[in-house]
Amino acid sequence: MGFFKKRTPSICEMRMQKLMLVLQQQRLVSLRQAIVPLGDDESAAQNAQGYELLNRPQPSPEFATTEEFYSFAATHGRISDVDVRVIEIGLRRYAAMRSQILQTTGAVGEPLLFINVHLSTLFSAAWERSLHSWPIPHQFIALELSEREGLANYTKDSVKQKIAELQQGGMKIAVDDLGMAYSGLYTLAIVHPDYVKIDRQLVSRIQADPYRQHMMHALIAYWKREGVAVIVEGIETEDEARFFVQAGAALGQGYLFHKPEAL
Repeated sequence: MGFFKKRTPSICEMRMQKLMLVLQQQRLVSLRQAIVPLGDDESAAQNAQGYELLNRPQPSPEFATTEEFYSFAATHGRISDVDVRVIEIGLRRYAAMRSQILQTTGAVGEPLLFINVHLSTLFSAAWERSLHSWPIPHQFIALELSEREGLANYTKDSVKQKIAELQQGGMKIAVDDLGMAYSGLYTLAIVHPDYVKIDRQLVSRIQADPYRQHMMHALIAYWKREGVAVIVEGIETEDEARFFVQAGAALGQGYLFHKPEAL
């Protein structure tokens, strides 16, 4: 009678098993980071106009970084399921602290909650099933669409229709990662967002880069004319904040104002 050696799972299989375990056992750290008015003299964290909801898997041998986790899900056809599950977990955790959070902010009205989602997820059945069971009303949600995914797999009309449906349902739309995009400004022309978020790589040490300064002045002036609010990500120094105040950006996010805080 022969004995068969048990097959060792491949690295890809082990990573997929880990991904599923993270979702099933909710092995995620959920955080919020304040989005604040630029140029406001009040305490930034207490004057938050919004919060970005960050959901990060706990570091593991399979996924050393958050980027590896989401990149693996995207390249293996699981990003829609992961997006939906992660959003559900994060929203429940935020909802459990919602009253406490509202008591600590001096902003007029309830701050928006910005959540990250891939464009492809918006076209999935899992998204449609989940959308109507969220514990936070849609009018207090802003969806951050990552520009890194691009628009190549979708028609212009289908994207415009999907975004219009979400906005008519009360949600705001933000385009994330501006400056890191594969599709460039074309995404903005199709989506017509309520917010654009300038990536931190365009922000870091901008006071020493005249080329980036001219570019930001021109873009921010254009977005203001179009009624699009600008959120500057990754602000870490007073000099960076001062430049974007002078350039006319409305909102800022970064360690200078508020480090991500666990829910």
